[in-house]
Amino acid sequence: MFEVLPQLAPDPILGLSAAFKQDTNPNKIDLGVGVYKDEQGNTPILSAVAKAQTILLEREKSKTYITPQGVQGFIDGMLGLILGEKSPVLMADRVAAVQAPGGCGSLRILAELLTRVNKDTKVWISDPTWANHIPLMGNAGLSLETYPYFDKATASIRFDAMMDTLRKVKKGDVVLLHGCCHNPTGADLTKEQWQQVVEVAKEREFLPFVDL
Repeated sequence: MFEVLPQLAPDPILGLSAAFKQDTNPNKIDLGVGVYKDEQGNTPILSAVAKAQTILLEREKSKTYITPQGVQGFIDGMLGLILGEKSPVLMADRVAAVQAPGGCGSLRILAELLTRVNKDTKVWISDPTWANHIPLMGNAGLSLETYPYFDKATASIRFDAMMDTLRKVKKGDVVLLHGCCHNPTGADLTKEQWQQVVEVAKEREFLPFVDL
């Protein structure tokens, strides 16, 4: 089996990391992988994280399996952080949430859910987008389209072009949006622009899929 598997293309981000290590320039700066590094190139454990780990070890009473939904305390904390503790949808018990192993795991679970509900679901992805979005959605069997997002020449969001495309999205399609710090551009919508996206989503009846 293994001898017939095709060789995958090298990961461009990890390739940057390898090139960075080989570069002898003393003033080099690594802007590749999205992790914090100190001046020595190390990724230290933040003091708040170390403290939280200590608290968990002190309070942990079991290593048994957690439920498929995840750790309820973690889920509740994340919902409060993202939506707000007094969010109307939380107060009305209108939110369903599950814990997943990281960002890629979350996206893949939702992609599989979309495929199970309707294998013909079309997912609209920003141009450009995070490189993993395309294989995560496509390999789940979903068809992909793109909507304009960023203009390299002006270093600005192509909001009018984006909205023109979203107004053509069909009912039941999924639009993948970057909730904050758009990857890879870092260019985010304003609060007013987000409101316009919400209105067109309601008008066209597509499903917003927000990657935070």
